[in-house]
Amino acid sequence: FFLNPSISHITTMAGKKRTNKKGGNAKKKKTGPSTQQNDATNSSSRAASNGGKPVCRFLLEGKCNRGDDCKFLHSPEACAAGARAQCLREGKSEDDAEMAASVAFQVAEKKREMKAKEEEGSAAASDKQTNDADSAHPKAEELKDQPPQPEKEVQAVNQTKKDESKKEQLKNGKPKQEETKEELSLLPSGLESSMSDFTAAQQEIAKKLCHLPGSTNQRHLFEQWSTSPTDVPKKKAFMEKLESIDKSYPDGGLIGYLTNAVALLEKSKRGENPLEGWVPSVPKGEAFEIGTEAFLETEKLGLEEVGRCGFVLVAGGLGERLGYSGIKIGLPTELATETSYIQFYIETILAFQSRYAPSGQKLPLCIMTSGDTNDKTVTLLKANNYFGMTEDQITIVQQGIGVPALYDNDAHVALVDDDPYDIQMKPHGHGDIHALLHSHGVAKTWSGQGINWTVFFQDTNGLAFHTLALSLGVSSKMGLIMNSITCPRKAKQAIGAITKLSKGDQERTINVEYNQLDPLLRATGYPDGDVNDDTGFSPFPGNINQLLFRLDDYVTVLERTKGVMPEFVNPKYKDADKTIFKKPTRLECMMQDFPTVLEGAETAKVGFTSLASELCFSPVKNATSDGVALQKGGTHPGVAATGEADQNAATRRILRSIGCNVEEGFGATFCGINIVSGPDCVLKPSFAACSNEFKKKFPNPSSIKISGKSSLVLSGDGLVIESLDLDGALIVECEDGASGVIRDLTVKNRGWVKVSDERSDDEVIRMRGYHMNKLETEKIVFKKDGSIEGNYPPKVEALEPELVMNFPEPVSTAVPVPVKMEVPEQEPAPVLEPASVAEPKQSPCPTSKSAEPVSVPEAKPESAISKHVQGTSQKEAPQSIMRSAPAPTPSLESTPTAMETPTDLSKPASSETKDSDQLCGGCTIL
Repeated sequence: FFLNPSISHITTMAGKKRTNKKGGNAKKKKTGPSTQQNDATNSSSRAASNGGKPVCRFLLEGKCNRGDDCKFLHSPEACAAGARAQCLREGKSEDDAEMAASVAFQVAEKKREMKAKEEEGSAAASDKQTNDADSAHPKAEELKDQPPQPEKEVQAVNQTKKDESKKEQLKNGKPKQEETKEELSLLPSGLESSMSDFTAAQQEIAKKLCHLPGSTNQRHLFEQWSTSPTDVPKKKAFMEKLESIDKSYPDGGLIGYLTNAVALLEKSKRGENPLEGWVPSVPKGEAFEIGTEAFLETEKLGLEEVGRCGFVLVAGGLGERLGYSGIKIGLPTELATETSYIQFYIETILAFQSRYAPSGQKLPLCIMTSGDTNDKTVTLLKANNYFGMTEDQITIVQQGIGVPALYDNDAHVALVDDDPYDIQMKPHGHGDIHALLHSHGVAKTWSGQGINWTVFFQDTNGLAFHTLALSLGVSSKMGLIMNSITCPRKAKQAIGAITKLSKGDQERTINVEYNQLDPLLRATGYPDGDVNDDTGFSPFPGNINQLLFRLDDYVTVLERTKGVMPEFVNPKYKDADKTIFKKPTRLECMMQDFPTVLEGAETAKVGFTSLASELCFSPVKNATSDGVALQKGGTHPGVAATGEADQNAATRRILRSIGCNVEEGFGATFCGINIVSGPDCVLKPSFAACSNEFKKKFPNPSSIKISGKSSLVLSGDGLVIESLDLDGALIVECEDGASGVIRDLTVKNRGWVKVSDERSDDEVIRMRGYHMNKLETEKIVFKKDGSIEGNYPPKVEALEPELVMNFPEPVSTAVPVPVKMEVPEQEPAPVLEPASVAEPKQSPCPTSKSAEPVSVPEAKPESAISKHVQGTSQKEAPQSIMRSAPAPTPSLESTPTAMETPTDLSKPASSETKDSDQLCGGCTIL
């Protein structure tokens, strides 16, 4: 779809060569009365439009073998007539002749459309291209005075080389590329004997493949078929596969795919540059730093739109490459809660829905699956009750089985080795998502349901939604149809770059591969190519394939294009003449190429939103062994361990950006992968999902302190953290409809640690190289009925009437130890302390001193005094939490003894006792 100026040069050279032959050594044609009469009769039919260029007479007779090199017109109608004439001359039936004519017409029509697009692009790139280049690049003026570069000579491959290439292919066991007329007269015997076993649609596909013109026909697919009835089931399966391919390919079915492939492979062989003639410049968009006023204000603007978003998850991958037997969206994002990617995505969408969507508005989710993942995806969703969504909220669109692999420049379909009844298939690319959203009516339906935006994200990026509200704010301000989420990239970094391209009056903002951007810049006035600017990064931001569309405009484009994206081919050649492939290739398409189908004013409404990659992009896509090699080479490894570490690190960075005191953990290596371990901060979407929400949930950020070895898990919309000193593991949950505030809470325990575990039977553990050992955990749950589970806030059971005391008002709101006392008439009671009580770092009593943890013997049933600590639901180990009145600490070497004289509990502590035990006046000795 890009123009190559050398095309006209090739045509001119070919035409000149033919002229020399005709005028020189070409044999004169014998003429006679009948010949002259035929010429006179056919002269009118050979006259055509296209500047008076006559239709090829030999083509009408089915005898022209020059193809695209013929200087006469090969119109679709003439091609159809020629194919029909050739079939009838060879004795084929009328039906076969009509079939051949139909196929020839389709092929010629496709070529004419592609040529028209090239000519249209050529006409547009006139004087305006030069003016645009001058204005966009000051250095381009200097290039005008330089002598023009010599035009690249493209030499035609002679017949000898073609013959040698075919011989080489035959040696390698490749099927024939050309057949004699006798061989074409009938279908291969193995196919002919089974035609009655196929449906009418399958019969038509088989005939079309065998009747494709010249060297592009696909007879070889059936030539190894046997005539044995025992192979009929295999043949049926083969034809069913072809029929499925024909239905799933949106641009003309199977024949359209092969036609497109022949054209693109020819361009690849000629070495055409798809960016030839395009001038690059910096695209429009906005780059942000977390926590800045511009960031927060733009995100706040986007939050007004987030309640009208539809979400598209491109999730066609299995986890085999990662060493995981399930689908990738079933992988846990982290080990603290073991929340899977699909659960995390759905919980985030539901959080936005509950807080920002209009009443009754459901935010829809569409998941693109493949044949390998579709059933597993459905099973996972049903088994987990759709993770809180309603069933009608989720739409699943299944990508086709792929496209046929091609093993040569004539687009011959490759068979599976040693199996004549199976075709090699390859993925067509995630660009199919646009066609699927159109064909299933998903985008149009959403638009009618009040959805204004569509967000595209990929299957294993736990940071995907950190930029959602931010990018919505940018799109709203700039009026964008398409917004690419990007990250800063270093010059020449091996990641695609979002670039604005101009040619004449054409414009597009699109992803350009890094190995194309630098030479393109050098060729258009920038001798240094891709270089860093004052920010230390390239002005061309890095593409991460996360896209945001304004839905009404998106639907308009889908209606016009049917969602078909431009394709490309990238064969690896074995020889210098580019005639033999190292391995079969295929056509591909990418979803980020959507700007190439925009027209007119639409093309100017494409931009980007950029944020540091540490906050928006950490995919899990590689096996651990591959990740080790990548990390050694300076590239992000993209493995499970780094995915989890980066997710925790992003949360820590957001907390620091709003003023929280969060220490950094320590470096660790698991299975050769280096990560920063801790603190693990898992803030569920129900608690907070963006920076502005973080600010509301931590209203006093300076009162938040989290040590480097800590683990923190927070969930629930009604939860607020006012002040917290954490050095260990803490889980705080707030049920739906409940509310809770954590204030002046200090937690100190052994927490959770990552333990190396490279040979675990659990593949989730093995792929990370560690498991989580949860040594001690403090857990607090705010329940909907108003009750609280755990050690916050205090709960004191009622005492017997004769022991009721009037305690002073507690100085602190931290958690005391609830006490129940039973005093018998005779035997004195031993004093028991909590099993593990440590004085917090910040005591509510200014004059208190730290008390060391003590080990206390188990109380006997007949003990006079028994303490019941309420709410300690965790069984792992006793916890150290701030108490409002710590008891005196007995000696570690002595056993508590009974009090000889009962203490008068109604009186406050004496001044002597206060001095010796450092107790404040509000404490009472028990």
